[in-house]
Amino acid sequence: MNEKLTIFNEQEQPIGVKSREDIHRDGDWHETFQCWFYEVNQEDIFLYFQKRAEDKKDFPGLYDITAAGHIEAGERVVMGGVREIEEEIGVNVSPSDLIEAGTFKQDLSDGNLKDKEICRVFLFNWDGERTFSIGEEVADVVKVALHSFKEVVNGEVASVSFHSVLAEQEGFLSMDQLVPHDRAYYQFIIKAITENVEKL
Repeated sequence: MNEKLTIFNEQEQPIGVKSREDIHRDGDWHETFQCWFYEVNQEDIFLYFQKRAEDKKDFPGLYDITAAGHIEAGERVVMGGVREIEEEIGVNVSPSDLIEAGTFKQDLSDGNLKDKEICRVFLFNWDGERTFSIGEEVADVVKVALHSFKEVVNGEVASVSFHSVLAEQEGFLSMDQLVPHDRAYYQFIIKAITENVEKL
């Protein structure tokens, strides 16, 4: 079943409804929900990534936002987001626990995919005590130290070590293993999390 999504003009005003397939063919602006889980403990601030399944049509096997997805036409962003979080990583969250971090517009076009997203970005303060139960779209969940990831984003180091939450294994993450969001996007996320932690 092809999802129906609201399309927007450059000023982020809704101008109609189209199928997801047609939107990605034509390059229309559309909304996505994006939620980054972060954890604060005595050691550091940690950022959580999902590893996309190898059979995903777009960006298979790359590391991406903890949980994200398209907002269906007529669906409230937060409610669509809660649905996506449960579907992808098996975590039930309350809408009131999501921290609004703002909007970031980006073009993730790749080959025949014309993916122009109005990203509604949210944060979730993960306590590290519950468990993830991944859906078929996700292969793993890993966490990295935020300060080390910032060095990768800024080009100061080539990679950052990660810990696989599900496999209990260690590894390394570099920019070419990430879904190709702009570096400015990752800087936006790092800044939002840092500022939110400073308020605590």
